Parts: sequence; C-alpha cells; structure tokens
Amino acid sequence: MARQETVQHNSSGALRDSVSLSVLEGAGADLGNGIQNPSPRAEALVNLSDEGHLELVLPAGEVITGSMAVAAAEKIDELAAEHSLPLLLTLTGVESISRSARDVFSAARSLAAVAVIGVSPVDRVIANFLLGGEVQPCPTRYFSQEGDALNWLRRYDT
Repeated sequence: MARQETVQHNSSGALRDSVSLSVLEGAGADLGNGIQNPSPRAEALVNLSDEGHLELVLPAGEVITGSMAVAAAEKIDELAAEHSLPLLLTLTGVESISRSARDVFSAARSLAAVAVIGVSPVDRVIANFLLGGEVQPCPTRYFSQEGDALNWLRRYDT
C-alpha cells in the first residue's frame, strides 16, 4: 500500500492535513508477454475539514477492503488525536464493502458521530450493510444531501 500525505493551505491560510491511501488491487490481464498489467489504484481520501470535522471519501467503483479500512482508520485516529471528532463519510458509487472493512469501521472509537452520504439506491443498500450489523459506537445517520449531513454533524462538533 502506498501512502501519500500532503499539507494544504486553504484560502484563509490555515493548514489542512490530508492523506491519500493507495492500494494496488491485484494484477490485471496478461499482456501476452508474461507481464501482468496492474489494476488501477484504489484511493481513500481522509481530510480534516476547515470546519473541524473529519472527511473520509471512499473510492467509487471499488470494493473497500479491510486493509483500506485499517489505513483510513489509522489516519482518522491520528487526525482526531485526543478529541472525538464527527466524520463525514462519502461512499457514493462504492461497489461493495468487505466484511473485514465493515468490522474495522464499526470498531472506530475516536468519532463523535458519523454522517454517511450516498446518492443512489445502491449507496443506501451499501450504507445499510455497513451500519446494519452491530450497534454503532457513536450516533450514525445516512443522508443523500451533503448539506443535510453537515447540518446534522454540527451538533457533534467539539
């Protein structure tokens, strides 16, 4: 897994910390000369927003694996440090979430609340699969509009 961290400045000059987590998901088709063409890289993006909540954007069109979830959870824990922060989780277009990834996400303890965003009926099914097993460790809701999700998360800002 490759990890690329960046520090960005927003328009007001404040620092934004973000990480791009890349996972090579196995080999692609044989090119005829014995060389495997690697599959495209899946990336999950973790940010600390200007408003003070965490953002996790899962890669569209990908199966979210346990290793991807662990890497994202580690960065979330690092950014949250000693505070429990709210998380905006975008899963729009995700193909599926593995059982091991679901276990990692449901064990998160450094979050004050989780707002899950998806836009399609498939996104809602995946969110129900993600959230439906165990009792979540913090308040968690599904939204189809980012504005609604952010309004709900504000009540959990520290």
